[in-house]
Amino acid sequence: MENMYFFQKLTILGLLGSLIIILLIILYFSNSARVKESEIKNKYKNLFLHMNEGFALHRLVCDETGTPIDYIFLDVNKVFEKLTGLKRENIIGKSVKEVLPGTEDYWIKTFGQVVIEGKPTTYENYSHELSKHFKVSVYSPKPMEFATLFSDITNQVDTSKKIHHEKQLLITILDSIKAGYWDMDIVNNTAFYSPSYKAMLGYEDFELENKPELWKNLIFEDDLEKSILMSEKHIKSLGEIPIYHESRYKNKNGSLVWVIKSGQVAEWDENNKPTRIVGCNINITKQKQIENILLEERNLFQTTLYSIVDGVVSVDRKGEIQVFNQSAEDISGFTRDEVIGRNILDLLHLIDEKCNEEIICFLEDFIDTENFSRDDLSIKIKSGEIVPIEYSISQIINSSGIANGAVMVFRDIREKRDRLNRISYLSNHDQLTGLFNRYYYEEQFEDMMKEENLPLTLAILDVNGLKLTNDAFGHLMGDRLLKILGDVLKEQCRQKDMIFRVGGDEFVIMMTNTLEEDAKEIFTNIYRALEKVKLENIVISVSIGWATSTTKIENMDDIYTRAEEYMYRKKIAEGQSMRSRTVQVILNTLNEKNKRERIHAQNVSKISRKIAEIMDFEPEVVKEIELAGLLHDIGKIAIDENILNKNGILTESEYNQIKRHPECGYQIMKSVDAYSKLADYILSHHERWDGMGYPRGLAGEGIPLIARIINVADAYEAMTADRPYRTGMSHDDALIEMNRCSGTQFDPLIISTFRDYCIEGNWELER
Repeated sequence: MENMYFFQKLTILGLLGSLIIILLIILYFSNSARVKESEIKNKYKNLFLHMNEGFALHRLVCDETGTPIDYIFLDVNKVFEKLTGLKRENIIGKSVKEVLPGTEDYWIKTFGQVVIEGKPTTYENYSHELSKHFKVSVYSPKPMEFATLFSDITNQVDTSKKIHHEKQLLITILDSIKAGYWDMDIVNNTAFYSPSYKAMLGYEDFELENKPELWKNLIFEDDLEKSILMSEKHIKSLGEIPIYHESRYKNKNGSLVWVIKSGQVAEWDENNKPTRIVGCNINITKQKQIENILLEERNLFQTTLYSIVDGVVSVDRKGEIQVFNQSAEDISGFTRDEVIGRNILDLLHLIDEKCNEEIICFLEDFIDTENFSRDDLSIKIKSGEIVPIEYSISQIINSSGIANGAVMVFRDIREKRDRLNRISYLSNHDQLTGLFNRYYYEEQFEDMMKEENLPLTLAILDVNGLKLTNDAFGHLMGDRLLKILGDVLKEQCRQKDMIFRVGGDEFVIMMTNTLEEDAKEIFTNIYRALEKVKLENIVISVSIGWATSTTKIENMDDIYTRAEEYMYRKKIAEGQSMRSRTVQVILNTLNEKNKRERIHAQNVSKISRKIAEIMDFEPEVVKEIELAGLLHDIGKIAIDENILNKNGILTESEYNQIKRHPECGYQIMKSVDAYSKLADYILSHHERWDGMGYPRGLAGEGIPLIARIINVADAYEAMTADRPYRTGMSHDDALIEMNRCSGTQFDPLIISTFRDYCIEGNWELER
């Protein structure tokens, strides 16, 4: 270290000498007007002879734009010749590019800046030819001239390199242990922080300036005071108390880096004041992370233990309770303070549900069984209540492989058993009606033909027109119908009778020890009860077929087949009548909900009949067309009532809902034999002659003729009827509009016929 200070002083003295020489040169040039030329030359030569530095005087050469391009040697001293190997007589008056062709433009530009700006500069340069380092000072004594001073600094550079090498060796050692070192010069208020010091905080070396206060800016604010206090204690104790503590530093990315900061005073002055402090920081973030993980795991274990829904009890070899979590408290009624240290046999009384007896000695299970679990036990809790539980036991094994305790995990399974019972119920019962389902029916089917069940009557019930009800009134209404039917069956059947819903609209009743006459009485009661049920305007109708067996010779399949055939015979007789009544109910319901729809349907029916008569249809067909006109909008029963009764223009979404009514009407009509022929007419009454209608986009004669007639009648009635948001068109205006749409929206033949009808002037339509 002393050698380094020596060379630093030597360098300073050399630099002062150079400046003195430069000042003398300045004096020479500035006083040249007042001093005799001969005296100046003598002083100048004498100066050259006694200089320790190489000296050269040059004149700058610039191009026509004033850009430096070369310089000429004006004078050099002996030391210059010695240092460079260039002889004075060979270079004076010549340019540097002549003498040294390899001279870089950079140096010409650098020297040119000194001449142009008038600012001296100093730099270090290495000569490969001489294997020496030089310090070069440049100054411009007069316009367009500059002087250079050379000094050999090879020894200083070599010494510096040696120091640097030793320093790098120390850095390598510190880097190998992932440490960043620091060096504080208190006297000169300077500092050094190693690249590894900065790297552990995410910085490149150049990103942080080596200033004494840097570490204070990097340390986490909450740890700054502690770190300063540790340094003060170290200094006050004259190094007895080390600088050694954990601190957090701020990473470039915003995270915190844990370090161990270790340091000491390296140099003291004569007054025992520190002049230099050195130390290193070791990154312990990973260790801290591991510590935190272990701490978190321990806290997680404790939190989990005391928050899980299972009760956890830990006992030692003697059966004394060591751990008793919150759930164990909740289930047993005992508090943790009441049980810790007490024997488990004195508190938790287990009861075997198989024999309903208390298990006296189960501590052996705790200690001597590696893993054990049961779900057929109950526990007698503090209040005396018996609670069903399931539990498992695991041994606590010490480092010697010996079981020195056990952990019992148990839970209250009252809710679980309730859920299982509920699942069992749902697996065997229909969720809508509460009756047994098909799965349970199939389980019971074969077991019914036992001697003790005879005579056995099996009945099959089928709901008439359920699909029609769903199509017309929606599935929610259909579900209500099924639920009501299920309630009626439960009310009218006996407790021993088993009632199953085996399909959407199909039910089965199994009646053990029941003769046919007794069963028929029950079925009669079912019919009577359904007649009394009111579900708005909907007809609830079922067809019941049954068969009775009195001998084991007949199997269940045969009984089922006989009952099913009987049911279908009755369904043929009863079903069509019921569906016809349902259609009338649907129409009445629609008309009751919307008077406008009733008037519209009656008028369309009247116009359609008149057109059919003019077209000379057979009387039976005329009646069919008249009925089709009356029922053409029956599908609107499935449309939201708010949309049908809206007193304003429909939105696009609402209009799309309205456009569904031909398809809904088709579904209703095709399910009833008496009206099935009308289904296709109703489906097609909004098709257009040009194929731009809906729902199928039919065109021309591809549209049923009767549907084309209804289309014309429907359009005329709609145009001439008043609406809340507009006044109906006059007869003449409507006729003009329909003539305009002939061949596009309407069949031209029917429009022609309609005009004939109009000539008769029979316009007594209801409004």
